[in-house]
Amino acid sequence: MNVWNCIINKDGKLISTPSMASDAGSSRAVALGYFDGIHLGHQKIFATMLEEAKKYNIRTAVQTFENPPASKSQNNLITTYPERCRMVSHMGIDDLFALPFNEKVKGMSPETFMDVCLKEWIKAKVVVVGADYHFGKDRAGDVKALKAWGKKNDVTVVAVDPINYEDRRISSSWVRELIASGEVEMAEKLLDHPVAFSGVVEKGQQIGRKLGFPTANIRIPEQKIVPKFGVYVSAYLLDGVVYPSITNIGLRPTVNKDDESPLTETMILEGHYQLYGTNGTVMLLKFVRPEQQFGSLDELKDQMQKDQKKAWDYHKSRQIPVRFEGYV
Repeated sequence: MNVWNCIINKDGKLISTPSMASDAGSSRAVALGYFDGIHLGHQKIFATMLEEAKKYNIRTAVQTFENPPASKSQNNLITTYPERCRMVSHMGIDDLFALPFNEKVKGMSPETFMDVCLKEWIKAKVVVVGADYHFGKDRAGDVKALKAWGKKNDVTVVAVDPINYEDRRISSSWVRELIASGEVEMAEKLLDHPVAFSGVVEKGQQIGRKLGFPTANIRIPEQKIVPKFGVYVSAYLLDGVVYPSITNIGLRPTVNKDDESPLTETMILEGHYQLYGTNGTVMLLKFVRPEQQFGSLDELKDQMQKDQKKAWDYHKSRQIPVRFEGYV
């Protein structure tokens, strides 16, 4: 997949980096949106765009943003920009166009977005959006405006209806609610992939190792939403292999007195691996219990053994494989 980032020059022109974006294919079908999480509703938009591209035998594309719009608060993302890029690439899409969400983009009128971004930069022949899509300054642009512009410019505009689950519309906001409350099983159903985060394994206090539970410690990326503190059944992705694991997320009140930054501690349930300094991905599958403070390390050890058994029982009973495509 080609990734085209851009800058906007003083004349309001979009300049792609690399510069050959406008030469990479004569026209495209493009899906528009921020696509945080790439949930089932987003996937329906992508599938529609791919089908439309087949009709016209043109390239496929996604337009998104490098950084969160103002409507999405910091430290509240389901997926980071690199994660979204990997997931889009995994779907077999040809091009990704990424705008920076800065003051120039924020102040861009709907007309400028359609003429400059869609027509000149992306060379859109087909535009696919969610039915509630809004764009441009003050979110003044909508599907009606897109269709009117499309009719004038010979661009097909397709609006995709949302997907409901249990009588509620699937949305990134709903997924964030679920993650914040620890309901990662439901979040996985809406996403069609587990809630996950990646990072470099840090060397910690090694208390878990002394207790017989060696863990891989990974910080949750700064922009991502922090799941409810507690213990989770998880899967650990290392070098393309998924390992059954168990994860604690929180401040570790029994052993930590100074560090106020949440940390994830993941133990692979079978085997021993040298993980310090390596890149790992933790996928949360089921909430086990809230984080709690214990009176002694022995009490902590006893509880960890109980948690470990619950994790093993879950992995043995899980009926579907853990989807990790897009995280590597």
